[in-house]
Amino acid sequence: MNYMGIDVSKSTSRFVILDNDGERFTKAFTLQNNNQGFSKIISRLEELSLTPDNLLVGIEATGIWWENLYCLLNSEGFKVIVLNPHQTNKFREALRKKAKTDDIDAYVIAGLLRSKEYAASFIPEELIQALREFTKLRYELIKDRKNYERQAYSLLSLVFPEYSKTAIKNPFAVASTAILKAYPTAKDLAKAKSKKIEKIVRSIKGNNFNIKEIQQLIDTAKDSIFSGRAKDARGLNLSILLTHVEHLDKSIDELNQRIQEILSPSNNDDTNSFPGANLLTIPGVGPKTVAAVLSAVGLKGQTFASGKQLIGHIGFFPQIFESGETKKGNKISKRGPKYLRWALYIAAVACINHNPEFRALYHKKVSQGKNGKQALICVAKKLAHLCLSMLKSGEVYKPERVFMPA
Repeated sequence: MNYMGIDVSKSTSRFVILDNDGERFTKAFTLQNNNQGFSKIISRLEELSLTPDNLLVGIEATGIWWENLYCLLNSEGFKVIVLNPHQTNKFREALRKKAKTDDIDAYVIAGLLRSKEYAASFIPEELIQALREFTKLRYELIKDRKNYERQAYSLLSLVFPEYSKTAIKNPFAVASTAILKAYPTAKDLAKAKSKKIEKIVRSIKGNNFNIKEIQQLIDTAKDSIFSGRAKDARGLNLSILLTHVEHLDKSIDELNQRIQEILSPSNNDDTNSFPGANLLTIPGVGPKTVAAVLSAVGLKGQTFASGKQLIGHIGFFPQIFESGETKKGNKISKRGPKYLRWALYIAAVACINHNPEFRALYHKKVSQGKNGKQALICVAKKLAHLCLSMLKSGEVYKPERVFMPA
C-alpha cells in the first residue's frame, strides 16, 4: 500500500507519496487548484500506476479548500481520509518536525496514514451538509440582528426618548419601522401630518394603528426632550439600522423555511419519516434545536461514539488552571461550534419551562451551589447526551430511562 498526503491551500496543493516502507514513492509535486490542475492529478496517478487498490489518500480539513479535491478523488474511487489539524500537529511534534512548510505538512499527513494511528473525520451526507450550512448562517444572522437592534434601541432612546409611551413602542414591528424610516426623530415626527402617517400604516396588511394613536404619537413627539443635535445624521443612521434589521428578518425567515423543508415529513401520515423526529418528543425541544444537533452529529448520531466525545466537541467542559499556589476560577471552554452551543443553551431554558425532569435537574444543581448559568449548562449537557442517544436508538423520549427516580 502507498500513502499520499495532500496539503491544500487556496490556490495550490502539495502532494507527497510514501511507499509501504515509508520511503518517498516519487518526488513531491505541486498542482494548481483549478480544472487543469485537477485533471493533472488523475493523469499523474495513472502514470505512477497508483489506483484505488494500492493508494490511500489523506487530506487535512483546514478551512474550506479541501472539499473540492476530496470530492474529485472520492468520485474516482480513491479512499480519502479527512484528518483533523489537531491530529496532524500532534503527529508532527512526535516526528520532531519543528519547521512548517507545505512539503513537511504533506509528508506528515502521509506518514500519519502509514502509521494507521489516525482517526478519520466524519464527512456528512448532502442533507446534513445543507442543514449545517443553513443553521450556521442562521446563527450568524441572528447575532447580527441582535447587534443592529441594540444600536437602534440606543439611538432611538436619544432621538425620541418618549417612544416607549407611544404606539411605536416596538420599533421593529412592521408599521413602527415604516413610520420611523419616514420620520426617524422626534423633530421629524412633530412636523408630520397625521394623514401621511395614516397612509403609511394603512398600506401595511394587518396593522392595528388608529387615528387616535397616530395623533398621540405626534403630540408626544412635539413634547419630546430631544435637543435636535445632529438630527439628520442620527435620523439617517436609525433608518439604515432599521433597514438592516428588516433585511435580516427576511433572510432568517427564508433560512427557517429551508430548514423546515428538510425537517418536514416526506409522508404527512408518518410523523417519524423525517430526520430527528423522535427528538421532538422531548418537551422543550423544537425544530431549530433538532436542526443544530443533526448538523453536528449526523442523521443517526454517527459522528460521535459517545456523549463524552460530543460534549468535548461542543466545548461544554471547564478549563482548569492550577499551578503551584495559583488557582484560577474554572471557566467553560467555549471550543467547538458556537451555533450548537447556543442552540442547546436556548433549548435548556425551554426545557426548564416545559420539562419537569429537566426542571428538577436544574433546581438540583442550584441547590448544590451552582449559579443559574452553570446549572443551565448542566441541563444543556444532559440534553446533548440525550439527543445523541435517542438519534442512535431511534426511540422516543422516555424520562424513566434517563432520570433516576427521586
